[in-house]
Amino acid sequence: MTTAEVTPAAGSTAARVTIAKEKPHAMSPLLASRHPRFGHLLPGLGLAAVLLGSQGLAASSPLPSAVRLLLPSEGLLAGLGDGLRRGYGLAMEQARACGLEPPGLGLGWLPPGADPERALASLARSQLVIAPPAAPLEPYGRLAEQQRLTVLLPLQRGSSLERLPQLPGSDRLWPLVPARSLVADRLAQGLLAANRGSVMVVRDRSGEARALAERFSASLRTGGGRTTGVQDDPLAIDAKDAKALAQLRADVDWYRPQALVVFTRPGSGLARALRQAPWPAELVLAWPFPLQSTQEIGPTAQLGVDPQGRGEGWPAFERSFQARWGYRPALVEAAGYDTGQLTALASLAPDGRPGWDLAWFRPLGRSLPLCEAIRARRSGQTVRPRGAASRLDQTAATPPTATLQLTPVPAQP
Repeated sequence: MTTAEVTPAAGSTAARVTIAKEKPHAMSPLLASRHPRFGHLLPGLGLAAVLLGSQGLAASSPLPSAVRLLLPSEGLLAGLGDGLRRGYGLAMEQARACGLEPPGLGLGWLPPGADPERALASLARSQLVIAPPAAPLEPYGRLAEQQRLTVLLPLQRGSSLERLPQLPGSDRLWPLVPARSLVADRLAQGLLAANRGSVMVVRDRSGEARALAERFSASLRTGGGRTTGVQDDPLAIDAKDAKALAQLRADVDWYRPQALVVFTRPGSGLARALRQAPWPAELVLAWPFPLQSTQEIGPTAQLGVDPQGRGEGWPAFERSFQARWGYRPALVEAAGYDTGQLTALASLAPDGRPGWDLAWFRPLGRSLPLCEAIRARRSGQTVRPRGAASRLDQTAATPPTATLQLTPVPAQP
């Protein structure tokens, strides 16, 4: 392996970049970058590194690239970059094996919530931008509209997606994983299928719990179920409020719902308090997260839902990823893989120009494995690749759907 160091430009605080060439048996060239939070090699294909400076995205030698992948430089989301890049890299390796030369990729880090317009202003323009997880949608919409480019949103799941269609540039913003609202819909479907359509809904005081609880209630009513209790809106409860918890138990005894649906985080104080409380024998506790731990087993039957989406391509992706990287992938890795599939297909130019606007993407119809999708795209057909994290049935400004698994836990004596 040979290496060459790129020295930061004068006045720049950009991290040092090491460019490495893989051994002859490797499938592709390898660019290794050392970022303050990532001290290991970065696998990729023809990657040009653009690293974070003190005021934003900075580079000592900004190389032109058709695609630019942005990642959070700090905070709770920074660690997601590894999984995204591994999934993306796997898709590029498979595309190369199918005879497609992957497009050049510029890699950069941004502080959470940073405006990409300022950060990218001094760099060579790209045709497609891959936004960081939980990106602020307004500036990315402006960027897409002003530069007439496509922005992929590989890990955008929150309530911000609900107002995405109204944003400027939304016709060029493509979410790639199911919205969290799908969890609420799946939980409502599961309770209705179990003939438990009369429920009481409570939540913690977070904004996400409120959005999910409201979506669940609407979905339940649409399916023919009903919410019961002292008020129509989901009740917000503080786990430290003993009086409120006692009142909830009394309300359940009085209204006799078939299920108590609790919107909170796994392991939260509210989850612990309600799981330990005495409930009527026929009641089911329902949660917007999976139930797997033995600590979650108790005298009351429970129902959870796994928020990790599954598409038709999940089994093949999981096998390939585990063989390549030695561990089982999750949603982050699958999102990176699906991002790579769309990017590879967008780089093709059967009519003389690449399809960076995704006009070739077909949200409905039969999904195709990547090699077959590449062949169909080369012949000028509209295509939909086989998604791993979702069904990849999205359109611009509208997230895809997926299969979510329920996780029931029976009551234990």
